[in-house]
Amino acid sequence: MTPETDHRLAPERILAHISDGIVIVADDERVLYANEAFARMVGRSGEDLRGLGLAELVAPEVLQRISPRTLAVGSDDTHVHFNLCLGGADGGCSYCFTASAFVDGQGRRVGVIENFRSMDRLRDMILELEEVNAIIRREKERTEQIIDSIGDGVLTVDHDRVIRSFSRRLERITGIPASRALGRTCMEVLRGEKCETDCPLSWSFEHGQPVDGCRERLFPEGRELAVEITTAQLRDDEGRPVGLTAFVTDRTEVWDLRRQLADARGSRTIIAESPAMQKVLQQIETAAETDVTVLVTGESGTGKDVVARAIHASGPRRDRPFVVVNCAALTDTLLESELFGHVRGAFTGAVRDKPGRFELADGGTILLDEIGDTSPALQAKLLRVLQDKQIERVGDTRTRQVDVRILAATNRDLAADVAAGRFREDLFYRLAVLSIHLPPLRERRDDIPPLVEHFIEKFRAKHHAGREQEFSGISNRAMAMLLAYDWPGNVRELEHAIEVAMITTTTGRIERAFLPDPIRAKAAPGAGGRRRPRPAPRGRTRSGGSRRRWRATAGTSAGPPANSASAGPPSGGGCGSSTSSSVAADAVRVGPGRRAAPVQRLVA
Repeated sequence: MTPETDHRLAPERILAHISDGIVIVADDERVLYANEAFARMVGRSGEDLRGLGLAELVAPEVLQRISPRTLAVGSDDTHVHFNLCLGGADGGCSYCFTASAFVDGQGRRVGVIENFRSMDRLRDMILELEEVNAIIRREKERTEQIIDSIGDGVLTVDHDRVIRSFSRRLERITGIPASRALGRTCMEVLRGEKCETDCPLSWSFEHGQPVDGCRERLFPEGRELAVEITTAQLRDDEGRPVGLTAFVTDRTEVWDLRRQLADARGSRTIIAESPAMQKVLQQIETAAETDVTVLVTGESGTGKDVVARAIHASGPRRDRPFVVVNCAALTDTLLESELFGHVRGAFTGAVRDKPGRFELADGGTILLDEIGDTSPALQAKLLRVLQDKQIERVGDTRTRQVDVRILAATNRDLAADVAAGRFREDLFYRLAVLSIHLPPLRERRDDIPPLVEHFIEKFRAKHHAGREQEFSGISNRAMAMLLAYDWPGNVRELEHAIEVAMITTTTGRIERAFLPDPIRAKAAPGAGGRRRPRPAPRGRTRSGGSRRRWRATAGTSAGPPANSASAGPPSGGGCGSSTSSSVAADAVRVGPGRRAAPVQRLVA
């Protein structure tokens, strides 16, 4: 290295180019060396500070903090101060100060070397971060306020189903503070019935799809809650799933009210969760307010007689007789006698006078079921009753006046029969003053889950007497198979399927393998259902079928194949039930729409 190069790299020149203020101070506070950066910091830029005392350069309160006499720096010690204020023209109050012993080449202590590093840039960064944090905090509080203003409780979980957030609304629903929920699994906190079998969160994780309104029973800390759970995927910036958001809607009060209404109003119910059945119930209400003749049409098994009973039970004749006549079950002669009655000697075997069904229904309502199967001759006699409310018993000449409301039902297309000459046109128009068409079950899939639940409750006591609580309802995959089936036998076939499954089950709930073969064959070709689920372990029972809550997607034409990986919980719909001898209906419940809501009933 040349002398010129050695001069350019002298330590003092190097220290002069350092942005930190460097000063070497003797133990008596005399400055032995100070670089230009330190001179600027104390307002002495360009001056040689050697020989000056520290007291001449800084304020007394600063001298107290940086004087070698007060620092008492040992050979291995380092003192640090933050936000030290030096003053001076370029001085500020944001210097990081460090001091350590300074020794000469022989290792003898000469004084203290002190370093002053400006914290202005770091201070600005900290202030910016504080401002950003304040914005984030405000946005977080605003988001929490928005979430808390929603009627649903909200929680988020990671892939292990560990709760990462727990809204205040969910705290109020469950009675569990967020501090005790965070960091624990949702199964441990919420204790849902489906946690170990049909957990909607696990299903969403497994299939990468949301679940809409899955009905569940939660038992947090001993409480019982009826809820609906909807899930949504949480994704990072690259679209990878990192967790789930679950929205928990408390339906406890709704279901309690439904049970109370069921107990108070009796047992006859029409399930009306689907839009198609909502329209039917509006027509029932309209028909009940009048005394006109009503024609109820629909496929076999859809519940035409139940609609007729609902009209009667909701109208002013509710306390009077309701008489049903199956017009397809008797021959023409017997049907005429059954409807109008006969006098003694009218025909062989007529040993006494007998009033007909019209007379028995006087003051009330008569249902002429399967009216489309009557003969033209009988149709003419029925027309007179509709026009004049008069009858004549078979073999009698005396005309009798009856006050009866006439309802008719058929699974035939009467308009087509009229066009073909098989049904009297004048009678058709007399019957169809108000016409109500019942949609087949395949067109009202929203009603399948509540119908299923009703039939489970109906047959629980019959087939599981004494062990009702051991039967835990129906699995998601079995429900998906029921939703996928087209139900040619309508509600009656569904009732039969549930009864068969409840009789044959060995697991304490309805699985796909226990459903009738036609349903498994059509809803899931190839599934076969040969492999029977293992029986449920003894002692591990869950509450009954009323605990299983479902929703069916509106307008769904078919669910996923039950043996596919996508078979899972349905979405949308409500819970309820209905049954009669000819259909499955035990009452009239008016559900108000898509979300489960308080129920109205049209019952006696």
